[in-house]
Amino acid sequence: MRDRVAGYAVMEQVVRLHDDVPPRSAVARAFGVRPVTPDARPWFAGALGEREVGATLDRLPDGWTAFHALPVGSGDADIDHLVVGPGGVFAVSTKNHSGAEVWVGERAVLVNGAKKPYLRNSEFEASRIRKVLATAGLVAPVNAVVAVVGAKKLTVRQQPARVAVLSADGLNRWLTRRPSVIDAATVAAIVRVVDDPATWRSTQQSPPPERRDLTSADTVERFDAIAREDRSARVVRLGWLVAIALSALAVSLPFLPGGLLGH
Repeated sequence: MRDRVAGYAVMEQVVRLHDDVPPRSAVARAFGVRPVTPDARPWFAGALGEREVGATLDRLPDGWTAFHALPVGSGDADIDHLVVGPGGVFAVSTKNHSGAEVWVGERAVLVNGAKKPYLRNSEFEASRIRKVLATAGLVAPVNAVVAVVGAKKLTVRQQPARVAVLSADGLNRWLTRRPSVIDAATVAAIVRVVDDPATWRSTQQSPPPERRDLTSADTVERFDAIAREDRSARVVRLGWLVAIALSALAVSLPFLPGGLLGH
């Protein structure tokens, strides 16, 4: 399972939603209309966040192992990231809130003033991992973590009792500073269980016929292409904004007192 790509499940959803709508017209492209539809944007942001956190976790030092997009339970549910090391086992949920204000209290997480169910959901994911380990005859502390990506402001008034909420930028530092609570042999045993595909829900359960020819590599490649198109569309929109601003300035010059040329 160590070869699973961070954000895979949400990338797959983005690709599926992208394929369900007609391609952008030449006019839409010329005006920088986003290729990511409103329905797909939460998934798209989630995929970008999970990939960013996944890349961060993959840089953890020796002795730590990070897994991504582990299928658990039924349906499309998965664990964003699972980290195993001397400091314990950590079920990490990524939340991409680019430009938002995030407030954390003992019993709640608010994003731009709106309460989110992150604490309850993260505790539930940690409990699932405990059951997985217990089934394999392993006992280890499993911690729930919410990693916040891209927030304009992250205010931690008080850390919740059973979930750590922190900026993704400081995630690795926070993990590696945890006190050692399990020995190397137990870490290795947990990694073996987590790495075994038989531990998890099969990801090949009755895929839709139209998706059976889409491999993991195809999904990542398609998502990357969509992301490139989205970045290009943003550049086009910025170009239009600059052009409009310059045009407005040119029109207003004759009406400015004395002009801007010192007359």
